[in-house]
Amino acid sequence: MKGDFTRDTFQPAKHFCQVLMQQGRVTVDADHNEQTAIDLHHLRTTARDVIGPYAAPAGPDGGFVLAADASGVFTIGKGRYYVDGILAENDTDNCTYRSQPDYPVPADDALLAAMAGNANADASFSFWIYLDVWERHITAIEDDSIREKALDGPDTCTRAKVTWQVKALPLTADLAQKLAVAERTVTTQINNLWTQKAQLEKQFQAAAATDTTTQINVLKQLQPVDDQLARLTRLSLLPVHETLLSELVRISYASLAARVDPGAKTEDVCVTPPDSKYRGAENQLYRVEIHRGGLAGEATFKWSRDNGSVATAWLGSRGSDLQVASARGFAAGNWVELTDDTAELLGKPGTLVQLVKVDGDTLSVDPASPLPPLSNFPTNSKVRRWDQVATDAISLADDNAVPIQESPAGATPEQIVWIDLEDGVQVQFSAGGTYRTGDFWLIPARVTTGNVEWPQADDLNPQPLPPRGIEHHYALLGVIARAAQAVGVENLRCEFGPLFFCVTPSGLQPGANKWSKPESIVAETTTETRTDRAARKATVKPRSKRGSKRLQ
Repeated sequence: MKGDFTRDTFQPAKHFCQVLMQQGRVTVDADHNEQTAIDLHHLRTTARDVIGPYAAPAGPDGGFVLAADASGVFTIGKGRYYVDGILAENDTDNCTYRSQPDYPVPADDALLAAMAGNANADASFSFWIYLDVWERHITAIEDDSIREKALDGPDTCTRAKVTWQVKALPLTADLAQKLAVAERTVTTQINNLWTQKAQLEKQFQAAAATDTTTQINVLKQLQPVDDQLARLTRLSLLPVHETLLSELVRISYASLAARVDPGAKTEDVCVTPPDSKYRGAENQLYRVEIHRGGLAGEATFKWSRDNGSVATAWLGSRGSDLQVASARGFAAGNWVELTDDTAELLGKPGTLVQLVKVDGDTLSVDPASPLPPLSNFPTNSKVRRWDQVATDAISLADDNAVPIQESPAGATPEQIVWIDLEDGVQVQFSAGGTYRTGDFWLIPARVTTGNVEWPQADDLNPQPLPPRGIEHHYALLGVIARAAQAVGVENLRCEFGPLFFCVTPSGLQPGANKWSKPESIVAETTTETRTDRAARKATVKPRSKRGSKRLQ
């Protein structure tokens, strides 16, 4: 969330259930945001515990049913699906794979290329179709409707949006082998249970009719076998699902630690005294974000002292000048990222360029840096400020971001590689990381303590932590394949029914002590006249008081 926040205080391990306001106290954004995070955590955890890792409601409200028409167009059904307790909703009628609202499918998408099949229509293919669900931060740049027009410009609160994308994963030989192993494992377990059940049934039949003790013992052993059989049969596809989903990355396998440089010294009397350690003049929320993904040596990162919140809409270009909605917060020397919704939804980094001048609402880029055309960023194009700079110790990579340098595995304190950000703040990447564009860490730095807020191990060394996000959640939807020139779809969605059913018999309504048909229905379903009906009622004996009390 690249918002102008003080910090993110929600920690599930603390098990807080409420944030309680007190009278006459200072109110900060973190308190309100933590309450929202607590509520979401409770809601989604409950939904996952009740529903399971992924499922759609049974019936017409269940969504994301896959289908392919005669021409091979792949469609995604309207409705709802829950993934790890997160509600994903497809509100689009006639939604196709290519026309998803939040997934600008790349032109080189493997599934689209395979389904086009113009050059070789007889070629067969198989793709696993899965649902990718994650949260995306939305500001007034991405959705201007959340801006209060009466304020004539300034934005207020931002939003978090549940974003879903239906994607395809080709069935490679390696993946097919893993899936076959998972399927054989479940089949073997089921066959062994059937064999065990058959043996127990023989023991039951062999026991004499009078030997009830043996029969009772056999029945006690049969019950758990039947329960396991029912469970495995019902969840027989789960290992296949999990094998496939294990191929997907939920969050980067990477770790970062942060601290202030214990040996930082300065003679400048204009800055906070060196004994405060963190030498910044203001409280900051540092954001370290992966720019180019991959392994150490190719991966890079960028950082911001304001959580990457300084951004503005990119309106146009002229030569090396960028016309923007507001130049507030930008200055000559800043590195800025040119990006848009398409790049963010595809998890791709933007283009980093350096500013040489700020004049009004015009940002001038270094003419030596090639400026990409605005047409490369067609959807809600924007300019975002980052704060990395080249120093004597750090040279920026070819993408103008900071190269990731990892500490060696089992490094001694002298071998650990600490990378300087500014004002004594340092970060360190653990060995063996795999990095993905967009994953990030947050580091609150506070003037009063002269330190950063970061957990420490028992030896008082900063603990390496995984990224705060972006965390992706996955669910298998089905398989799409072509064989003998025909495209077929197999749905592998999971469904769940409501915990409570309330079915009213057709045409009945509750009376005082019983269910009875309303007079209008009786009149329509009988041939007796109103006079005959009155006479019949007069001959019916009234209930006894004792009987009435029993019914009541």
